[in-house]
Amino acid sequence: MLYDSEINFEISTFWDGGFDWKLGDRMNGYPAEGNARTLAEAIEEIKGSAVKHYPESEFAQKVRAMA
Repeated sequence: MLYDSEINFEISTFWDGGFDWKLGDRMNGYPAEGNARTLAEAIEEIKGSAVKHYPESEFAQKVRAMA
């Protein structure tokens, strides 16, 4: 769903450092980033950040409709 709204993100991990995530990309910048203990938590944080930073996107509209 993020892909369909052309919202980029990155997730990386290193052993016990959790999951670092960034919303955005190198070319256009990162409006949000964070670190989560689990992949599931990272995905939820990305989801919430995408809704916050791209409220008019198709993704945000679908998330709000599912709530």
